[in-house]
Amino acid sequence: MKVLLRLSIVVFFLTTAFGTVSAQKLKFGHTNSQKLVEEMPETKKAREELQKITDKHKKRFEEMQAEYQQKYTEILENSELADESAEKWDELTMEDKQAEFMSLQQRIQAYEQNASEKINQKQIELFTPITEKVQNAIKAVAEEEEFIYIFDESTLLYFSKTQSIDVTDKIKKKLAPANE
Repeated sequence: MKVLLRLSIVVFFLTTAFGTVSAQKLKFGHTNSQKLVEEMPETKKAREELQKITDKHKKRFEEMQAEYQQKYTEILENSELADESAEKWDELTMEDKQAEFMSLQQRIQAYEQNASEKINQKQIELFTPITEKVQNAIKAVAEEEEFIYIFDESTLLYFSKTQSIDVTDKIKKKLAPANE
């Protein structure tokens, strides 16, 4: 009898607990965070600044490439001269010119690698605050509107738009005051 009474109490509490959970409306939302980032005015400014830096490094790289091509052509043309030609370099001069050429090649490679790293660092520096701002707006909307989840539709294989609420406009409103 006591076992039956305990079992009845446990069943009652479980039924009540599940009833409470199922009575709550589960709210799911979705947005496209990448699209939100792309639409922000800060993104345009960041892209322009990043492009300026990239163009500056590209120009310097092209200058180094032109110098490289000139030295290569100079060495090639000199090596094709007849041995008795007055303009032909002696062996020591040729070795020196080849060493200059190899040094320039190494400098170009180092510059290219360093420029790429600097551009990547600047990209992170410029875009991290923008993505954080979007993430904070998403979080604020989720908390205010009591969403259980807000999914990023760009990373989902499938989601039901009838059972999930598009919160993009609400997030844009959160971002708007900071953008104006």
